[in-house]
Amino acid sequence: MAFLTGLLRLPRPTTFCGLMSLQTGTELIALSLLFNKVTGLYGLLAILTGYDLSIVQLSLYVYSVVALGLLAYCLPHIRKQTPFQNLAFAWLYIIDTFVNTAYTTLFAVSWFLALEAVGPKQSEPTETDEPPMGGVMGAIDTTTSMTLIVLFSLIRIYFMLVVMAYARSVLLQYREGNSQQAIDSESQTIENPFAVGMPEGDGWKGKIGRTLVSVGKTYWLPSLAERDEWARSMNSRFRGKTAVA
Repeated sequence: MAFLTGLLRLPRPTTFCGLMSLQTGTELIALSLLFNKVTGLYGLLAILTGYDLSIVQLSLYVYSVVALGLLAYCLPHIRKQTPFQNLAFAWLYIIDTFVNTAYTTLFAVSWFLALEAVGPKQSEPTETDEPPMGGVMGAIDTTTSMTLIVLFSLIRIYFMLVVMAYARSVLLQYREGNSQQAIDSESQTIENPFAVGMPEGDGWKGKIGRTLVSVGKTYWLPSLAERDEWARSMNSRFRGKTAVA
């Protein structure tokens, strides 16, 4: 429940870096993820050359290949604004963010432990008897590495928020464009596009879609008040673009 409560309070970007639309930003993020996951193929090909891989490395490469296949399935639908594929991509990026953070932390800890095991190199005594600089340089390298890890993690979290916000807007636009839009009178929320009987609710896509929406449902399917606020925001942005044109 704590996760769901936090999900409802997540920031909801309306642009990508204040310069581009959420759709353009999501496409760029998807392309960057595509290049990142392609490395999984090269990692598995390394096995053919006789290169020894650890269990952790092998699991990372296998996961990258699976994620690459899912990404290839979702990528063409970002511009088409297809509800199921965009929601699936949002969840793929959410999961990948946590998985990537876990692997990065694991590799970083392993690297630091390896450095500790090796220890600082003993320098030859000199006439000036100056203190060795190995410890200082090691501390600088460690601080720099940790700073970069934290920085890239924050950027990754922002990208995740952008992808989630775009998927949410796709669901809202889909419901706005449906002339037979229905409202759940009890919860006063937009009806689930993947509900049984809805165009997107048939077959395996409908089942998976209902499962994905059920986690953080109030985020993906906001209340009527939030829907109206989103509609006003979209209208004002459209009028602004028209005025500039």
